[in-house]
Amino acid sequence: MIGASFFSYIVEKARIIVLKSLCEILKNNRKIELFMSIVLLVSVTTIACNMEKVIEHKDSENVTVKAKNGKIVVIDPGHGGADPGKVGTNGAKEKDVNLSIGKSLKEVLEDKGFEVVMTRTEDVVLGSSSKFSKIGDLNKRCEIVNSAYEKNNNCIMISLHQNSFVQESVHGAQTFYFQRSEKSKVLGESVQEELNKSINTEKEKKAKPNDSYYILINSQCPGIIVECGFLSNYEEAGKLIDKKYQKELAEILCKGISNYFDKE
Repeated sequence: MIGASFFSYIVEKARIIVLKSLCEILKNNRKIELFMSIVLLVSVTTIACNMEKVIEHKDSENVTVKAKNGKIVVIDPGHGGADPGKVGTNGAKEKDVNLSIGKSLKEVLEDKGFEVVMTRTEDVVLGSSSKFSKIGDLNKRCEIVNSAYEKNNNCIMISLHQNSFVQESVHGAQTFYFQRSEKSKVLGESVQEELNKSINTEKEKKAKPNDSYYILINSQCPGIIVECGFLSNYEEAGKLIDKKYQKELAEILCKGISNYFDKE
């Protein structure tokens, strides 16, 4: 689309041409031509100014302002950097799967009006130490979560992980919540319900209480860990690295999150 600045340039050029003509006319004292030139200058200026307004209006129509719903979701893609997490039967690293699903979930949530904070957006270990420190990494994640909660108490945390088991046949998605937090329980059950509808269709899983996961204990806001699937199951590991499936999973998680807030 041609911008308003282009028309400003045309206006200025037109003015210069007409003004030069006016000078010539004044020198020769040609009254009729003087009058017509003034009319022309006014007309060009008026048309161009109105055209600028039209262009600005059209430009503004192309800007989509997404309404915010006043709720924050902190997405925590587990592991990263020197901490790969589990490695799938297909060679997929948990840290990469977590991050990819996290980015997809971010897009889906933002489309629904949620404000999203991510503990990491790259393949990195968090924390200030130059050497890998699991506790330093977890402390930084909790710091990000709690900072978002202090900004807005209408906030939850969802930590994304992948599961693994010695028996390859085991599969499915499951949530874990801090057992001493009623709101975390409601969140875990809301998300688990949606996971059971779409993923655990053969056999439902229950949201599990937990009192040992560091990020659940040390996050001030309601939070859950979601084990999105089993990298030890060849078929499920293949799905978990598929972008389309990741988007479907993100939409399922978003629905569970929305249901939780609707109950608040």
